[in-house]
Amino acid sequence: MSTLTPNPPAQRSSFVTTLAWITIIPAGLGVVISTLQNIFFFTVMPMDQMSMPSGPQMEQMPAFVTFMLAHMRAMFVAFWLMTVVSLASGIGLLRRKEWARLFFIALMGLSIVWNIAGVFIQQSFFSAIPSMADVPPEFNAQFASMASTMWIVSIAIAVAFSAVSVWLIWRLSSAPIKAEFGTAP
Repeated sequence: MSTLTPNPPAQRSSFVTTLAWITIIPAGLGVVISTLQNIFFFTVMPMDQMSMPSGPQMEQMPAFVTFMLAHMRAMFVAFWLMTVVSLASGIGLLRRKEWARLFFIALMGLSIVWNIAGVFIQQSFFSAIPSMADVPPEFNAQFASMASTMWIVSIAIAVAFSAVSVWLIWRLSSAPIKAEFGTAP
């Protein structure tokens, strides 16, 4: 009679442990901060008594801004949910849970999309700013230069963060890391 011996668990890498703690600490702080923000916005701030601004300035605002202003409470709740889920994912990574690895890969994919979208959202903000006719031409030139510089820096940051996200997806999808989570390569 032969007995089946389970495969010994894979060696726990410092990569996953470090990634888990890098996720847990800011997500934990985010949960605390966003919980306090939600308490404030749902108890202290009378959002139902506030009205949306109107007039020509509101009509010129980008759609993203008007959406956020119209759904401010939902945005705070969504941020709170994201921090809670990120905290759970970090704890799951630390415990080597497969769902946490898959969620973290999806979260990194979402961060790539968000970084790219953020560049275009920022550009829509700047393009919605009306030109200022009653200011010196030097000011308009300096403002245009600042906007161009911010655009270039934003693109560089989005590319850098996206590259890190792609690298994390690649590492979390590698055979040795999958083995840590009990997934056959």
